[in-house]
Amino acid sequence: MKKVKSLLLAAAVLLIVSSCDRKTADPEDPNNLATKEKVLITNPWRLVNVTDASGKAIPQNQLGLETLAIYFFDIQFFDNNVTKALDRTSRQVVNGGTWYLLENKSVLDIEINQFKGQFGIKELTRAKLSLSNQIPVNGVSQQANLVFEPVVR
Repeated sequence: MKKVKSLLLAAAVLLIVSSCDRKTADPEDPNNLATKEKVLITNPWRLVNVTDASGKAIPQNQLGLETLAIYFFDIQFFDNNVTKALDRTSRQVVNGGTWYLLENKSVLDIEINQFKGQFGIKELTRAKLSLSNQIPVNGVSQQANLVFEPVVR
């Protein structure tokens, strides 16, 4: 009986000690790859605004056709690095391609017809995705931010 109690006590102490110093990744840490991927794939994303480098909105009539076309689609990212452009109204897949997180998870590489390139991730939260890249504004290429919001179905 004394041996059983000793074994149970030793097992309990071992369990407590082994769980105390365990360091795990913070699930809310935005720099955690798993968190970034999870946030990215949770919902489709809809372009709601394009801003200049200082955050000032760029009117749609000053944007190039390729940038304007993104306003017609929702972009859905999947955990197998597949991405699809969905028609906002019919929800039909219009286009597809791939996506990857690069450069220590600070760049989103997207490959879809009419929406491709390596975009710096300015912000990635559950409520907002902001991607930075050079885009044509009034025919001149300039640094701009594509601001997306999640589409909650």
